[in-house]
Amino acid sequence: MLIAGGLYREVCETPYWNEEVGSGVRAAAALSQLCPSLELYTYRSTATGHAIDYLTGMGVIVHCLPRSHDIAFAYFHPLSTPYIEPTILPVRSTSIVVKGQNVLRFGFREGSAVVDAERAVYDPQTARNIEHFSSNGSRAKELALVLNEAELRAYTGVDDLAAGATLLLENNEADVVILKRGVRGGLAVSKNSPTTTIPAYQSRRTFKIGTGDIFSAVFAFYWAELRCSPVEAAHLASKAVSFYCDFRQVPLPLNFAHDRVPILGLSPSRVILKGSTATLGRRYSLEEARHCVEALGIRAVAPDIDTSTHAEDVGREASLLILADGLSEAEIGSVLDEYAECASRIVLDEERRASLSNLTGVTDDFTTAIYSVCWGRTS
Repeated sequence: MLIAGGLYREVCETPYWNEEVGSGVRAAAALSQLCPSLELYTYRSTATGHAIDYLTGMGVIVHCLPRSHDIAFAYFHPLSTPYIEPTILPVRSTSIVVKGQNVLRFGFREGSAVVDAERAVYDPQTARNIEHFSSNGSRAKELALVLNEAELRAYTGVDDLAAGATLLLENNEADVVILKRGVRGGLAVSKNSPTTTIPAYQSRRTFKIGTGDIFSAVFAFYWAELRCSPVEAAHLASKAVSFYCDFRQVPLPLNFAHDRVPILGLSPSRVILKGSTATLGRRYSLEEARHCVEALGIRAVAPDIDTSTHAEDVGREASLLILADGLSEAEIGSVLDEYAECASRIVLDEERRASLSNLTGVTDDFTTAIYSVCWGRTS
């Protein structure tokens, strides 16, 4: 199997992460124990480095074209918008040419990959100035597009997601469309079968950096290389994301899908956010939590910073997230009592206070707290 994808520096402040990875490196590393023959096509500003040595040591053949600068993505936390350095590349690199039976193509920041394949999977990696698969001369007898909601809208110009996916099939721009919908799982749409919902799978922790790379890699392996159905391949890809979130581990072991539990049922209609506003940092955390919840497509209600909150915002259709920083144990207990009827209640306790360890739904990780409350899952 051939992979065309990026090699970038990734940095995150909390939780700490500083690795030379990127979409192509992560995908190749993830599949290195599952797929006996892998080749990666990528760009690099120098001929050698840790990532290349790492992949070569696992038996991956790496082909590098030059680029003018190293590229880094810096995150404050895994759900934040990354700062990308350099912001503008002065020179666009020569296109990579990849020809083979089965190809996974990711979008690049510094160039592009021209693909000629029997089966290809394309993940553009961005909704900004999105590049259509065939616009650079790429072709495939069978093509699967892996897109998130913003990418699908950018790719089709259609706001309605189902209509957009159908349009791609009707216009023969794809044979399969896999739509990633965050906490709501995903959809598998193809010419030969009805639209199928793909659930997200539970993880004890959620580390979002690279989950899209893992999903596309595993889907491509099972759909293109092993000829599984799009639905089966998408289920396995979703399970792989769950495993990766728990362990941040690549290569994926052969049993990565074992005991992965689907998240079924509806997401909460709204998330209630409670926390201290006594300092700028605590107010910022509430605002950031509200932004992240709404970015996942769920309404956020923050009574401590939004006086327009109504009584009907509370109820079984709502979930509760308490940001514990600055709140006493008594205040946290009072909030839990006040919102006892919420479907799920999560406490974000980054200080890891022993006095809160007996509560259900406590986590010390911001991203895990956001995803848990949006899944409507307490534990």
